[in-house]
Amino acid sequence: MSITVGDWLNHAREALIESESPRADGELLLMRVLDVNRAWLYTWPEKALTDSQRGELDALLARRMEGHPVAHLTGVREFWSLPLCVAPSTLIPRPDTETLIEWVLELQLPAVSRAVDLGTGTGAIALALASEYPAWKLEAVEFNEDAAALALRNSERLSLPLTIHQGSWFTPLNGRFDLIVSNPPYIDPTDHHLNEGDVRFEQR
Repeated sequence: MSITVGDWLNHAREALIESESPRADGELLLMRVLDVNRAWLYTWPEKALTDSQRGELDALLARRMEGHPVAHLTGVREFWSLPLCVAPSTLIPRPDTETLIEWVLELQLPAVSRAVDLGTGTGAIALALASEYPAWKLEAVEFNEDAAALALRNSERLSLPLTIHQGSWFTPLNGRFDLIVSNPPYIDPTDHHLNEGDVRFEQR
């Protein structure tokens, strides 16, 4: 029996009733599998899904119901309007972190500044700054080798130049910087919230 885009979205919304954003979750999974934007979903809700698409969607939905983050299922998370590739090797960028970018925009810094992002993860902060300040010399440090590779991948995909160092904090750096920015993990490893919701599937 065939099922339409609209039917599947309604099914996903009902299945994800315990999610904070069931409709958005379903939309993102559909957009990922069909390779379309949100407007397309609501322009063509009567389009029938193929068996292959239905199978892939149902598999992703089952994982989302288990608690896996949508960003891990789609492989992408938007930050500062930049589509960043994400993976279990690093934390998923949060909207709250955009506050750091807003603070930097308020600073009176040289037109050609040298800045570094410590513990860059996906490269979110450094790449957001690169998008705002193309003339800056931007560097980033990441301890996790896989995460450093992911940040480099994001830099290349977005064509935003970024020098990435794999190492611990300031160890791989030389010289002086006009700006040092960081949003390191700051939750107590024994905090019970780390065993709840999406964060269960992220880096400790």
